[in-house]
Amino acid sequence: EAFKRGRLIEADEAYGEAIQCVEDQGGLGRLGRPRSISGQEHEEQLLADCLSSRAQCILDMAQGKGILPDGTPFSSQFEEKEHFEYFKRQALKQAEECAEKACLVWCDERSLFRLGLARMLTAQTARVEALWVMKEDNNEIMKDAGRCFLKALKSKPNAQTEKMLQEVKDWLAQRDVFTLYPEYV
Repeated sequence: EAFKRGRLIEADEAYGEAIQCVEDQGGLGRLGRPRSISGQEHEEQLLADCLSSRAQCILDMAQGKGILPDGTPFSSQFEEKEHFEYFKRQALKQAEECAEKACLVWCDERSLFRLGLARMLTAQTARVEALWVMKEDNNEIMKDAGRCFLKALKSKPNAQTEKMLQEVKDWLAQRDVFTLYPEYV
């Protein structure tokens, strides 16, 4: 409910609490991946849904969406553009981690889309000129985003994912990269 009202901080906290209630805190499961306490299918899906929803919430915050508890826009809390850019990089990393974990627990098109979006936004906002990431590494991040979108489309085709995939391809083409796969493949 908080997410629908744009109260992203409140929603993020609620998803975090739900994850703590459902996730096995004792470590990785027998397959080396995160898992729910019971390991039962419905609980695995619930954990993945909470992780994926949290990733979307964080992605929205990274894009400056939502409102603060006092009703002001989320992005208004940052006095300097640099402060928001720093927050954005940190939020994208956290969103990627949540979406990746969701994919490890129970992979579906929403989690794949959110993982692709986190990686696409990371590549688009990387500060190559500041050596935050190497140009080639940035291209690889964007290729991986494209592969996530491809997998999401195979799972459940939709226009939004197709649009993001095209955006990835266009971004790469501007850099003379015409494949989503590493050069050695």
